[in-house]
Amino acid sequence: MVRAIPKLRVRAVNPAALNPDGTHVLHWMIAHRRTRHNFALQHALFHAERLQKPLVVLEPLRVGYRWASDRMHRFVLEGMAVNARRFAKAGVTYLPYVEDRPGAGSGLLAALAQDACLVTTDDYPCFFLPRMIASAGRQLPVRLEAVDANGVIPLQATDHAFPTAHSFRRWFQRNAAEQLSPGGRPLVNPLARWTARRPSAALKRTLRELRERWPMAAKLDDEASLD
Repeated sequence: MVRAIPKLRVRAVNPAALNPDGTHVLHWMIAHRRTRHNFALQHALFHAERLQKPLVVLEPLRVGYRWASDRMHRFVLEGMAVNARRFAKAGVTYLPYVEDRPGAGSGLLAALAQDACLVTTDDYPCFFLPRMIASAGRQLPVRLEAVDANGVIPLQATDHAFPTAHSFRRWFQRNAAEQLSPGGRPLVNPLARWTARRPSAALKRTLRELRERWPMAAKLDDEASLD
């Protein structure tokens, strides 16, 4: 059974309600692109298990952003290959989407979220991701929760920045026990605790239609190429 994560790590992006009658829980993987030691994935699995719904993971790769490069994208593609194997083994529907031109993936997230119970994503405070998450929250018809899986200490654990390493060490020494307790640490492999659930006929039909409009990466392996 997948356990709940600390509440400090979860942030509601929009005021929309959770839809218990949806066909699936959707995890939008945009920063913490890993299946292990991942609070965001653990949170998605927890809700899917609680609601008794299948989990769908969308891992998109945009191409139209500043600093996009073959080197960066090769790194992401190799990670997708690992994720594809691990999600397949765990019975999780995994959608690795790689844009073939800037903006080609526009509308994919909203389409996947249309019949979802809940959408979870990574709460990453840098790059263009905060703006993208906020924009998605305004558009999605269902609750969007951003999850902090950035480090040992939750971003919301303090209400100020530490001006010196010394001041941070003093704070950490007073609060480390709580943050490093078993409940404060992510599961090593949350997929190992997950009980897979088969997609309904309605979800299968939706996924088939979406794959026709937004073809997923056809080949992902350790020799994945950008050619």
